[in-house]
Amino acid sequence: MAENAKKRSFAGNYIFNLIYQVIALALPLVTTPYLSRVLGADGIGKYSYAQSIVSYFALAAALGTTLYGQRQIARVSSDAEERSKLFWEIFLFRILGAIIATGIYCCTILPIYSASALLYAVAAIEIITVAFDITWFYQGMENFQPIAVATAVGRLLAMAAIFIFVKDKNDLIIYVICYCASLLAGNIFSWKNVRGYLVPVKPSSFKILKHFLPSVALFASQFAIQIYTVLDKTMIGIITRSDFENGYYEQSQKLIKVLIALVTSLGVVVASRVAVLWKEEKKKDVYDMIYGSFRFVFALGLPMAIGAMLVLSRFVPIFYGEGFEPVIPIISILVFMFPVIGCSNVIGIQLLVPTGRENKLTVSVMAGAVVNVLLNVFLIWFFAAKGAALASVIAELAVTAVQLWFVRKEIKVSRVLKIFARYAIFTAIMGAVGLVVSHFAMGGFLGIAVIAIPCVAVYGALLLLTKDPVFAFFKNTKA
Repeated sequence: MAENAKKRSFAGNYIFNLIYQVIALALPLVTTPYLSRVLGADGIGKYSYAQSIVSYFALAAALGTTLYGQRQIARVSSDAEERSKLFWEIFLFRILGAIIATGIYCCTILPIYSASALLYAVAAIEIITVAFDITWFYQGMENFQPIAVATAVGRLLAMAAIFIFVKDKNDLIIYVICYCASLLAGNIFSWKNVRGYLVPVKPSSFKILKHFLPSVALFASQFAIQIYTVLDKTMIGIITRSDFENGYYEQSQKLIKVLIALVTSLGVVVASRVAVLWKEEKKKDVYDMIYGSFRFVFALGLPMAIGAMLVLSRFVPIFYGEGFEPVIPIISILVFMFPVIGCSNVIGIQLLVPTGRENKLTVSVMAGAVVNVLLNVFLIWFFAAKGAALASVIAELAVTAVQLWFVRKEIKVSRVLKIFARYAIFTAIMGAVGLVVSHFAMGGFLGIAVIAIPCVAVYGALLLLTKDPVFAFFKNTKA
């Protein structure tokens, strides 16, 4: 008998999703200082390039079912039989996609990169993991705890294996095995709790292929997103022919992705709730949530960007080790992604997708993809990895601009800018304090703490003294 799928509170779901996002990205970051010193920038760059190739096929295997599955499950979450039928249909659809994508990969990519066939063959495990990934189901059910636990299990296993088995540059293949195996282990472990949500359904009633066209619509947008999040690495490799440049970019992205996860972690939680509210025609509640999300993005993203820039010169040499100084200017550019990606996440993932307007999301990200590719050709040629970083920021701005145009009759740009201005002023005050303190702070982690503590104190005081509405967002959001 399936459980009644009692939903957690909005704040509880946010916390578990934040844990999931941080674990998925931050635990690998724990191994970054070690891998930087053991594999070097060139070793990391080799896998970064290979992984960028594999990512296209992993995305094709999922074929848009991650967002599609979450939305559809959210809509039938209270109907045990319907959600069970939908779960098995989408799961089998993903298995079929993974088999086809893996077959095409083996027939095309392995012969092209025959000189590094073992690396590319092992990296292909990531395509197979797609079939067993059911995070979309838990997200649709608004239960993020199983995702966080399963991810933690996989990542902790990977960390232990990396520290035990990866000892020098010759262990690159072992590192890739550890990483890919952790993804697979986490996905399989997440199945532990799914039985409680399902009831027996007849396989003869399954209509697997009916999900093809709707998921393709979302796949187009996800593929476009992949263009300017992964193609960067591919183009850096092709244009610069430097494993070092890809290594610098990869290590920069690892840190940036963790921080972006903090800004966007609210996304899937809000998206699941919006899908339900929109179906119930509670549009006012939907727009209130969206404005609240904008407030959260600016309140967190802006100070994070400036704060990161204040401590980078001290942080990078300690964290990444000798030889990774080129990472500093790359990260200094990428930090501007925090508020920008946050905004596109609010409009695209939290509003357009759950309300069935993924075609507009697709148009916006396609615009960003075109901007990114065109700028990459020019900027990577002249500025290598720094050029790719700048192109990514500009592309995200283009995506956000297009999305704002699409929702201009629903979301008032003037109100969004007013919210932005509030936190920009707070951040500027915080930044001024941090800049003054940085002139007197010593080096190392102690110096970072000396800069960070006053910044956090000043920013927090500004929020508290002005009784900032961001604190009321979770409290006022209905469960």
